[in-house]
Amino acid sequence: MHYTIFRRGKEGVFPKTMKKNWETGGTPSLDTEKFAMVGILCEYDPFHQGHARQFSLIREKLPGARIICLMSGPFTQRGMPALYSPAFRAKAALRAGADLVLELPSLFAVREAENFALGGVRILNALGFVTHLSFGCEHMLLPLLQEAAELLEAPDESYRILLREGLQKGVCFASAQGRALMQGLLDRRPAYLNEIEHGKDSLSDILIAPNNVLAICYLRALSRLGSPIIPLPVLRESRYHEKRLEAGGYPSATAVRSAILAQSWLQAETAVGYPLPRAPLCTPTSTDRTLLFLLRRMSREQLAALPGCVEGLENRLFAACRQATDRAGLLDLLKTKRYSYARLNRLCCYALLEITARIQQEISRPCYVRLLGFRKSSESLLSLLSQSAIPIISKAADGPIENPAYKADIRAYDAWALGADEPDGWMFTQPVQVV
Repeated sequence: MHYTIFRRGKEGVFPKTMKKNWETGGTPSLDTEKFAMVGILCEYDPFHQGHARQFSLIREKLPGARIICLMSGPFTQRGMPALYSPAFRAKAALRAGADLVLELPSLFAVREAENFALGGVRILNALGFVTHLSFGCEHMLLPLLQEAAELLEAPDESYRILLREGLQKGVCFASAQGRALMQGLLDRRPAYLNEIEHGKDSLSDILIAPNNVLAICYLRALSRLGSPIIPLPVLRESRYHEKRLEAGGYPSATAVRSAILAQSWLQAETAVGYPLPRAPLCTPTSTDRTLLFLLRRMSREQLAALPGCVEGLENRLFAACRQATDRAGLLDLLKTKRYSYARLNRLCCYALLEITARIQQEISRPCYVRLLGFRKSSESLLSLLSQSAIPIISKAADGPIENPAYKADIRAYDAWALGADEPDGWMFTQPVQVV
């Protein structure tokens, strides 16, 4: 069985059958049933009990809410392959209570935070029925995060000067932006700063916390699109990069991946709450040799065409890929004060998936989204998808095969499959998951 759903309506316009009465404290209504439609931008690498907690908190806040997950495919925003396939991760989310899982195209899934968020929010907005956007953050300070988003969307001269000074000192963009943003907020002296100054974390700590950074990007995207979607933050209770699983509390995905890679299966399965297959599995090093082979075949001009490969970085990359024998060694050779590991990791992913700066410029917004799975009890949601302003594809062969973004998705699946010892054409063999 497969469902191929075509585009109707306009981006950001809600179906006529839905009433925006949630703005006054209620929830949107579809026919006679009332519920909120909550979107989540996610990776689920892998899905764990912290993610299940987010589902619970959403439904605690909005009883009966339907949850629509927009999930990265084979590669994540870190520029690394996900351990498990998109189909397996989608099924885990559905079994935990998600109603619908869609796939964020790779062209946006492997972007830096701002464009990762913007691409995802564009899709959720274009669906036309999502009422809320839920995201995790390390601090429940929505007014601060919103003001930070406003400053970044409409930077004043003081912010621009501070950002420029940071970049001139050779600091990477993320650090320079964080410092300029902090000073810009301090200059404004909003009332809630008094509360922050008496708290345990400094303003700097708050602004550089990974989930807070993404939260600000989501808020910027909602503002830029003029979206009616309402932000719904959830407090994250685990440390983002915690590498060890501990008894009690909620795990980080980093810690779960570390346990899986160490073959501590009992620990990992306790943390996620369901059995984990031993294969197919694409480990972080599985694509290293393919990556280096592709890089060594590229000329300096081809390397310079990759997104962010500027200011002579293509020359460093041309030399380093001939010395390194794995990705970690390559990153060590490339790393400087100006280029963060995250940026360099994504650069490697762009090379692997043959994503160029020109492709990113020409396809600045998502032009399709793939259906990964749904719950049988929520099958009625499929009728809403026909009102989407963006085409929704459930059978890979029905997609825009010649579209450069779609080609990047196919390459992402094939690169993942090769790393997981699976055959070519992996994307075309994966059915829609029904739970």
